Amino acid sequence: MGKYSGRMVQEPLRDRNRQAHPIWRGVGFVLLILTTVIAVFGAIALVEANATQGWVQIPKDLIAKGVGDPNLYVKIIVGLVIFVVVNAFFRLITFILYSVFGPSRYGPLDVPPIAYKGPKKSR
Repeated sequence: MGKYSGRMVQEPLRDRNRQAHPIWRGVGFVLLILTTVIAVFGAIALVEANATQGWVQIPKDLIAKGVGDPNLYVKIIVGLVIFVVVNAFFRLITFILYSVFGPSRYGPLDVPPIAYKGPKKSR
């Protein structure tokens, strides 16, 4: 039997459970639903307030003809913008909380980072 003829298969090392805890999946689902509800009601409120206050003039191309609500396209666009902004806000809060309460960057077996600044230069 030669050096490379044997069948040597190494099992991959299994890290601790890499999946998220089920509670975090539930929290993510609730935040997704909450963000959508905030976006829909915020878009409706902003478009109706714009109609009474006249903050921004809506282009005629965005007025839907033959549909029950002529401001439907405007509400969809404003809703998408609000969804992105609220989602970014929730992600920022999650990032801050994770950086404060999350696990440390280095584990107990990691070597501390080297504080090497390069070679000395004499002038």
